[in-house]
Amino acid sequence: MSTAPAISRLHSGDGTDDSTQRGCTSWLLISCIILTITTSFVFGWGLAAPNMYNDFTEPFLKGKDSCSVDIRAHPLSNETVVVPAIVADNNAAADGTNGGNSEKKMNENGDAAVDEKSDGQPKKNEAFNFIAELVKGIPQTIFLIGAFIGAITGPSWVKVCDRKRTVFVNYIFCFASSLCVLLGSGFQKPWLFYLSRLLLGYQGGMACAVVPPFINEISSQRVRGTAGAGFQLSLTIGILVAQIVGLPFIAGTCERWGWGLSIVFLLPLVGVFVLFLIPNSPTQMIGTYNNEEQAIIDLKKLRGTNNVQADLELIREQTRQTGGGKTESLSIPQVLTSAHYRWPMLTTVVLQFAQALSGVNAVFFYSSKMFEKAGIPKGYIPYANIGTGAINVLATIVSLFLIEKLGRKKLVIYPMIVMIFVFGVLTALVEYNESRNNAVLGFISVIFILLFIVCFAVGLGPIPFLYGSEVCRPEARDSVQSLGLIANYIGNILLSLFFPMLNSMLGGYVFLIFVLFVAAHVAFLWFKMPETKNKSIEYAEQFWKIPVKNPNEKLLPATANA
Repeated sequence: MSTAPAISRLHSGDGTDDSTQRGCTSWLLISCIILTITTSFVFGWGLAAPNMYNDFTEPFLKGKDSCSVDIRAHPLSNETVVVPAIVADNNAAADGTNGGNSEKKMNENGDAAVDEKSDGQPKKNEAFNFIAELVKGIPQTIFLIGAFIGAITGPSWVKVCDRKRTVFVNYIFCFASSLCVLLGSGFQKPWLFYLSRLLLGYQGGMACAVVPPFINEISSQRVRGTAGAGFQLSLTIGILVAQIVGLPFIAGTCERWGWGLSIVFLLPLVGVFVLFLIPNSPTQMIGTYNNEEQAIIDLKKLRGTNNVQADLELIREQTRQTGGGKTESLSIPQVLTSAHYRWPMLTTVVLQFAQALSGVNAVFFYSSKMFEKAGIPKGYIPYANIGTGAINVLATIVSLFLIEKLGRKKLVIYPMIVMIFVFGVLTALVEYNESRNNAVLGFISVIFILLFIVCFAVGLGPIPFLYGSEVCRPEARDSVQSLGLIANYIGNILLSLFFPMLNSMLGGYVFLIFVLFVAAHVAFLWFKMPETKNKSIEYAEQFWKIPVKNPNEKLLPATANA
């Protein structure tokens, strides 16, 4: 069956006669804002918020009172900042003193001064304890496991609900998570805290699996990339806002940390009342429910015009090639065993692996040390880290404008090449400055950290979330998206388990591991990733030399010749 008409419609222009080339309309913008703020923002919050309250959650999870603390003044607040007693005890143990009776002298930056009994020399840090670090990382690992499960099971929800109802289901996991953390912190029940992390992780994994395809199916081809990048933008904003709310003068105290973790439920609560206003997926209305009348109503609303014939023809064409009638979503095993979806699946998985193993977590790990070496007092480093979060948001906003001008492939590959160079420079700077503590070298390191964040934010940040929906037919879209996310979370779980050990063993040379990862991903994507900017799915299949799908068969057994 010829697909030339569908491909020929995807030309550049003002979109006045072709609904697939319409720009961003008011209802598309409203729909994307509601979908992302109530899902990916929540996920970003869940990623960042716990790090702001570690001083309180660590003693809490050990059955101790989070408010059994030393009181220290915070540099930018009139309030006092509570420092858990367990931290003071550990510091005391390192100095060989009794944490309950010893008094530590504080320098002007609020840091513990050198113990008078140490002859003016600081004590050597304790050896790296892999088991201890593993235990500390349990809440984050549970969160990632929840996200992993959410990514696997996310497509199943789309089979039993339409896309809009699936988002309602997603809200339930956020509500349950917030309730658990409030009850856990209020009644001193650590197991409820762990359960809250599992539930919020599930919410995030499920959101990443179901929301980007939803946005893809309601967007026109002309602005599909920009709309899809909004998912990552909302996630980065969630991270930034969580960092701000976690400051001591807002929620970063032993009395308020539970609310600081849980208050994000207010966004899905608003979503319950406004989500019903937005259109549903026209692709799903036609392909799954054979409800073309509702699809036309939704398309007219989304495109801001009564002439939506071009979109209808494109959806009908895809539905006919799928099987001539109702489109049934394929399961993950079906996608894995079908040659027809091999290259869309592989490139989506590699993109998600590239994001997880890009080293962005390692860069953020070293950022505090670089800020300290650049001469920033320790008490102000949290604010410097918030500054990096703000730069991440701004760079993602820039990507919204670049993604439809430069295309997806260029925005992924060229910044990754720059990241390889940045890793090499950071390796040299970290190792050379480890013992010298030179402020100028520390400042240069900060500049390269910010350059890395910008490179990540414009390409590897948003594009892996939207790419899978652009190269997959509707029936495989959710499962391929899910497989990519599974790869992402496996990569992140492995890093959360082994990065502390590798960092302890290798120091600054740990960046060289990420050089190898990034270089391998660049080589693969250079040859196997098609450009998807304003392109049809048929274009991607022609790039991979995938035979046209037989409409009389659900799965094509022939092998792709790419």
